Amino acid sequence: MKITVKKSVFKKYSKLKIAFVFVEGINNSMKLEESKHLLKETEQLIGFTFNKDTAKTHLLISPWKTAQEEFGKEAKHYQTSVERLIKAVIKGKTTATGNVVGNLSRYLALKHIVPFGVDNFDKIKGDLNFDLATGREKVGVLRNLKKGALYYKDEKRILGTKLDYWKSKKTVLDKKSKSALIHFEILPPVNGKKLGELLKETKDLVKTFCNGKVSSFVLDENNKVKKI
Repeated sequence: MKITVKKSVFKKYSKLKIAFVFVEGINNSMKLEESKHLLKETEQLIGFTFNKDTAKTHLLISPWKTAQEEFGKEAKHYQTSVERLIKAVIKGKTTATGNVVGNLSRYLALKHIVPFGVDNFDKIKGDLNFDLATGREKVGVLRNLKKGALYYKDEKRILGTKLDYWKSKKTVLDKKSKSALIHFEILPPVNGKKLGELLKETKDLVKTFCNGKVSSFVLDENNKVKKI
């Protein structure tokens, strides 16, 4: 598979980095309760430190709000994946899933306050591309993507959007999944050192909880393509 972030993405978001963790040969149910417990601890911390207002103005969320400003008044309705997690936690809901990698991804997103996505790698069809919407792309029958929206797709369909988070059910993980592709979207003030720490922690956690083979890489304006 070839993963590509189109040049147009970096013309618009020159500082953007998309970090990937590819895992295969995993047991995605082996330590399910332990993964839920780990996530719950972070949810409790988020619940203590965030409220409705701070969730919008936090240092690591503000850059994504700025990225959404071009959508005008509608921007206030848009949320990245991590904002949606925080909003759920503030309302007293759990963000836990029925699989280990899903819970670890949410734990890491909440701990580091970074947007994330995760897909069942075995269900991705062909190459994967990240691009900006022209406004003609459709999700389902009724919905068109907003012009300028950051989205990703394989050769068959759109799999998800980023600034206004949405995820296709076609590549959702479950406890039987044997492989996964985790991706984190990074903007300043998250720097190279923090990103390195995030990737190391992700790989260590996946190995501890799921076994399997784990690798990572980062795509940016200087490295737009990766074959795996």
